[in-house]
Amino acid sequence: MSYPPLPRTAVPVVVTATLLLIVWLGWGSVRDPETLWAPGNLSRYHADVVRCAGCHEPFRGPSSAKCIGCHSESRFAQRSAPAAGAFHREVIGQRKTCLVCHTEHRGALAQITASAMLNPHGEFIFLATGTNSCSACHEFGETFGVRPLLLDNETVRRLLAKGGGSHRPGRMADCLACHGDRPLGSGQNDGSSP
Repeated sequence: MSYPPLPRTAVPVVVTATLLLIVWLGWGSVRDPETLWAPGNLSRYHADVVRCAGCHEPFRGPSSAKCIGCHSESRFAQRSAPAAGAFHREVIGQRKTCLVCHTEHRGALAQITASAMLNPHGEFIFLATGTNSCSACHEFGETFGVRPLLLDNETVRRLLAKGGGSHRPGRMADCLACHGDRPLGSGQNDGSSP
């Protein structure tokens, strides 16, 4: 099957459009590369990172060596629960990649740990409690991967009282059944009433 040739007027249009696209990409790459190329906003954990090169190697993507620059073995030893600290120190010592478990550019409230310690609550718990850490409501044991213990503190008691029984252990992962697609604080299903 043969195709008819393009009209002569189409060639200048295609060339002009291609040149405009190349100029726009080049200008945007020089003027503000982080905004032009970022696939999404950073999480609250990395909100202070202002340059792509803080985490990425040019033309190679994110680098575990850059992660370790901020998240060193000594930092994990000082600031993490014993099981999580030992796990991360072992990963660093074996020079494994951080990207197997961690991801970024999914939004300010996104959890950056994938599969290893999945947050069943999503963004709702942090918004509802005003906290920014799992340890505000949970105690993590010495063994990595074991289900955390729910604490008995003011934050947990306040959240359990809010939902009229809906916010009980075992039911928290079903937030979207009541809260829908609306962010907390936007209406009737904001967690302020049952």
